Amino acid sequence: MAEVTTIMQAKDCKTCQSRLMGMFCALDDPALSELNRGKTTNMYKKGQIIFYEGNRAYGLYCILAGRVKLYKTGIDGRHQIVRIADPGDLLGYRSLFADEPYTATAESLEDSTICCIDKNTFFPVLAKHPELAMNVIKKLSAELRAAEDLATSIAQKSVRERMAELLLMLKEAYGKATKAGGISISLELTRQEMGEMIGVTPETAIRLLSEFKKDGIIDVDERHITITNTKKLLDTARIDI
Repeated sequence: MAEVTTIMQAKDCKTCQSRLMGMFCALDDPALSELNRGKTTNMYKKGQIIFYEGNRAYGLYCILAGRVKLYKTGIDGRHQIVRIADPGDLLGYRSLFADEPYTATAESLEDSTICCIDKNTFFPVLAKHPELAMNVIKKLSAELRAAEDLATSIAQKSVRERMAELLLMLKEAYGKATKAGGISISLELTRQEMGEMIGVTPETAIRLLSEFKKDGIIDVDERHITITNTKKLLDTARIDI
């Protein structure tokens, strides 16, 4: 595994554009300066591990650039991706608050720059800024709902419906309109990663995407997916609008 590179001159929290997309957006300059003094900034290559499931949480991580997947490992060794994190997102804070080991492994989906904030720096800032605490509560609530939705989907929906639902989620989060009238998904995932997001094997993910392409719902060019018929995709996922 490649060595993690530490950036000696890290971007100041006060001028970080990714902060505006995350939970630190409401903090004042003194609080941001306090966070800035207690953080380190590292560069991770695609596929590198930021932290492992089961390791003790000593701090939290803020994504400055890049994307990270968080996955749990089952007793059979298979992975279940539980979240894709983007710039501005925090990682590991739930385990930090609960004073328990990380419940998932974080791996970079692409070359990423990530700041680590020690708990001895973060907790005093959190205690002095109720607006930050409220943002944390909102984020935890949203993640709990997403986890409940995922569990319900896996338990009650067919694999075809789950794949359609995944593509709709990716469309909302990463979709860009094309000149031809479709929606291009800017996040490139392997078939294995897509399968891990909905609890199926890579072979099943490949088969489902081939069926969707044959049905005129999507267009596939290697890892690049374009949704060509949103209505059919909604019908396949059994979602009413």
